[in-house]
Amino acid sequence: MQNNQSSYSRWSWIIALLLGLILLWMLMTGRGPSSACCAPAAEPALATEAITPAAEPIVEATATTGEAFHFVASGSDFTSTGDGSNIAWLAQADALKSIVNIGDVKAEGDDKNVVLSGLVDSEAIKQQKGADAQAFFGPEVTVDNQLTVKAAEAVAATPPPAAKLYFNTGKTTIKGDANAELAAVVDWLKANASAKAVISGFHDSRGDPAFNEELAKNRAKSARDALMAAGVDEARIELRKPQSVDGGADLDEARRVEVSVE
Repeated sequence: MQNNQSSYSRWSWIIALLLGLILLWMLMTGRGPSSACCAPAAEPALATEAITPAAEPIVEATATTGEAFHFVASGSDFTSTGDGSNIAWLAQADALKSIVNIGDVKAEGDDKNVVLSGLVDSEAIKQQKGADAQAFFGPEVTVDNQLTVKAAEAVAATPPPAAKLYFNTGKTTIKGDANAELAAVVDWLKANASAKAVISGFHDSRGDPAFNEELAKNRAKSARDALMAAGVDEARIELRKPQSVDGGADLDEARRVEVSVE
């Protein structure tokens, strides 16, 4: 009986030893049980995407320089391009068309320089158009008067009739159409070096006679200045008081100056 118990104890130890060796081998080779079986399950890692900030649009700095101002005007049309916000006269562009309202005359330019071009009938008209344009654009703009005077087809055999310039009541300021009225006289004087201009001023019948006579004289002087501006030498201009400076019953007709040639 004792032998059987001793034998049983011996085998029990042998088996326990073998199991211990097996367990040790499994642990050493990584094949045995591990804490992974009993550890709480790890929370799954959240899948994350690499977030790339959206690229901001590239804005190129562009200078906002406006297109240069330019215009063309004729008697029937006016066109402009570019930035005209600082052009003072642009609001009265229609008035410019009345200055270039003859034949193919036109004005073209920008905010600093303007060129007048085209054909006109006389030097007097050319000068008047240049003066009108300069007054319209103002002193800040340079007006280049390139108007061409038409060649006279033939020199008139007889002097032109007297030109009549009309004035407003009590005024000595010559009107804008004076150069056109004087054109024939100026052309004759330039074609005939020995001719001279004779200017006589008149007034209407109203008011103080002494004042009216002085008024008629000053009107004649305004006409003389217009002739000189058109290129007629002052030595060839005579102011001649008429026998009666009272211009007559027609008041509008009475307020005049007559310019004739001799």
